[in-house]
Amino acid sequence: MVYANSSKPEEETGRSIDDYHVEEHIGHLLRRAHQRASAIFQSYMGHEQITPTQFAALVKLRDEGELSQNHLGRLTAMDPATIQGVTR
Repeated sequence: MVYANSSKPEEETGRSIDDYHVEEHIGHLLRRAHQRASAIFQSYMGHEQITPTQFAALVKLRDEGELSQNHLGRLTAMDPATIQGVTR
């Protein structure tokens, strides 16, 4: 198990499944942070039909000018399949 405040395995920490609390699990915390960030993004965008990944690509193109799809993907930390979907 990996806890937000510990990277040591269970045998090193002495923790058992009884000590597990989902609120302390890093995956749970990341999911909650993502949910909050998505809600904030949507509140700013209103009813616009644009995703955060599309918005990131548009902002990067505004800032950098013309870019290849590959370079745009690297600059926005998107894998090739994702950036291909964004640019279609």
